[in-house]
Amino acid sequence: MRIISLVPSITELLFDLGLTDEVVGITKFCIHPIQWRETKKIVGGTKNIDVEKIKELAPTLVIANKEENIKEQVEAIQKFTKVLLT
Repeated sequence: MRIISLVPSITELLFDLGLTDEVVGITKFCIHPIQWRETKKIVGGTKNIDVEKIKELAPTLVIANKEENIKEQVEAIQKFTKVLLT
């Protein structure tokens, strides 16, 4: 599984669940855990996601949030991978 988290609180949860190897991308606002800032690809901010960068990472799941992320960007991601919208 290759996961990209577009939600800072979800990023922390994924870390707590021990999914270090599965998470391949996070946003610039995902500041915890600090070590992921240097080992994961930054795919933009929560409001300005780089959809092409996400596509290049070939995720099997992108986790987004209805209130934090832009609807049109999430819909663009849904065209090439599964999105879990919280």
